Amino acid sequence: MAKVQTYEDSTVWIEVQEIFKNSKGTRLFDFKGTVHTPKEDLGVWDLNNIEAVRDYLKNVSDAKTVSFKVGLGDYINRIYPHRHNLEFTVRRTPMHEAGIKVKTTEKISITRYKAIFNPKRNPPVGISDLQMQQIEALNSTDMVELLFELVDRSMEPLRIKTTSGSFKKLKVEDFIRATMGYESMQITVDGKPAVEALDIVKPNNLEPAEHIVVPPGVHVTAIPSFVQSKIGVYNRGIGNYFQVYRDKKTWFVYPVYDIFRFDSSDTKAVFYAVPQDKMPSMDRTYWEDGKVLKVAVTAQRLYTDTAELAMMNQGSGFRMAEARSFMAKPVKFTEDGPEGDRCRTNHEVVWKQRDDGLDYAPVNRSGPSSNPFMEKSKVLEQSLAQIDFVWENANEELIYPGMPCKYVYLNQGKAVSLKGTVLFVHHYSARLEKYGAQAYKTTARVGIVCEPQSHDPELSFRGVEGENWYAQPT
Repeated sequence: MAKVQTYEDSTVWIEVQEIFKNSKGTRLFDFKGTVHTPKEDLGVWDLNNIEAVRDYLKNVSDAKTVSFKVGLGDYINRIYPHRHNLEFTVRRTPMHEAGIKVKTTEKISITRYKAIFNPKRNPPVGISDLQMQQIEALNSTDMVELLFELVDRSMEPLRIKTTSGSFKKLKVEDFIRATMGYESMQITVDGKPAVEALDIVKPNNLEPAEHIVVPPGVHVTAIPSFVQSKIGVYNRGIGNYFQVYRDKKTWFVYPVYDIFRFDSSDTKAVFYAVPQDKMPSMDRTYWEDGKVLKVAVTAQRLYTDTAELAMMNQGSGFRMAEARSFMAKPVKFTEDGPEGDRCRTNHEVVWKQRDDGLDYAPVNRSGPSSNPFMEKSKVLEQSLAQIDFVWENANEELIYPGMPCKYVYLNQGKAVSLKGTVLFVHHYSARLEKYGAQAYKTTARVGIVCEPQSHDPELSFRGVEGENWYAQPT
């Protein structure tokens, strides 16, 4: 009987050791905060934590909060009266593993946000004699903890901007670039464009659209999903997200379920699962190897796969009449009479053949359509799995929306890899008390959608039967 390979003997452990060796050290930062009111700036000396949720599937920008303490007098007399018009600056300075600041100003990040004051999440203030007391006296009496919701100042006007118009003979990529690019350029923040770059993954729909009509009131942030629903953009779902990446304010438009993008030339991530008992506390966790971000993550993972149940209930494919075929002679006339050509008149797709032979591809009840991209996306969504895991000492700024990735782990002595897409990042930065300086450590929970596990460790992947929409992008 062959000996089962241990973790230390595996190729996964070799890659993890490369990460430890090439990593630049623990990612620690010093955070400072400043509250801006219409009258003055107040430095925050006791910043507790910074938390942000990036949901690349459901949202279009970060949901970020900051928690800090100030004196009671400053809160009542200097912050609370201006609660409807506040801003907050976060200054992030890299630090070495020993808690010493990096002696360079090039890597210091200074970002100013719109601060949202939520009365339900902050101490109440009533009309009382306290407000008549001197600020210094109140400050020496008590400290209060505040929580602000932070919104990027470019995203604040972008999220409410709407557009409309009629466009002819445009490819969907050109339409998205023109619409989102033009509307974003109309907004400036501190004299600079609200958006500095557009990153759009090449669409599957390459045909120019005869007409694209955008009715009044459509938000600019909803343009990609609007086009997906009308004429189609991607076969594998669509997402769009505003994020600062590589120091640029960027709109990202991407397919959310395209696991084959990992084989493209895009910047990608590889996550290596490390058993908790092997590395109970990992300090050096990532390494940028060219265009590949290699990350060692703890084995605190949650794997979810409901594909089989979804295929039983909703089908492993679909059938839909092609609306355009009715205007292009959907039948041919023969000596025996008219004959329909199903390949020309229908879209018939099966994601995979079920082992029990009970393949179910229901007819689309919404009727004939010239947009099969939406239905294909629905099939892909229910055929994939999800993995959530923890990344310690993280640098979440290296992850971008819809980033292609691969999750690698050891299964019965053999390395298994699952290709997928990053769709969720929840990171939390808090102070480490063991350091004398203001050192903060970031821990991130990452969620990816990926191909389901297979009994075969090599995980051969079967594509769609019926149409060549599973091929790798060109």
